Amino acid sequence: MAQYENVLVAIDGSTESQKIIQKALDVVAGTSAKVSVVVVFEDLLNTYTYELNMGDFEKAQKEFQSAYTVQVKAMIDEKFPSIGAEAVHFLHGKAGDEIKKLAKDSGADLIVLGSHGQGAIKSALLGSTANAVLHGSHCDVFTVRV
Repeated sequence: MAQYENVLVAIDGSTESQKIIQKALDVVAGTSAKVSVVVVFEDLLNTYTYELNMGDFEKAQKEFQSAYTVQVKAMIDEKFPSIGAEAVHFLHGKAGDEIKKLAKDSGADLIVLGSHGQGAIKSALLGSTANAVLHGSHCDVFTVRV
């Protein structure tokens, strides 16, 4: 296996996220590789607009993202202290696009992510985010079976 120097781990904050981060750390164990983590918040507007007015929806989404950010940071601090706070990124947009953009901008030579996310509809073969990252990525992509 090639020796990687800059690994980007994409997680969704689910319980499987710990497995994905650990697998990335295992891949680079014994090397000086830098490992960073990204969580991408996608716009949920199309899912819930029929139940909430726009102002309520935006407030609810911001509150959720804020609480989720705190939860993910706490999990990484507790379980993976070798990954510093500066190496944890929270982005907004289409997950596949944002992961590929951050990987390219940061010079990542490996992207690690789960084979399936925790979205409302799980793909039978390969999750839509994993599929999007795999196609068009500038570097190697390692999918972890979850």
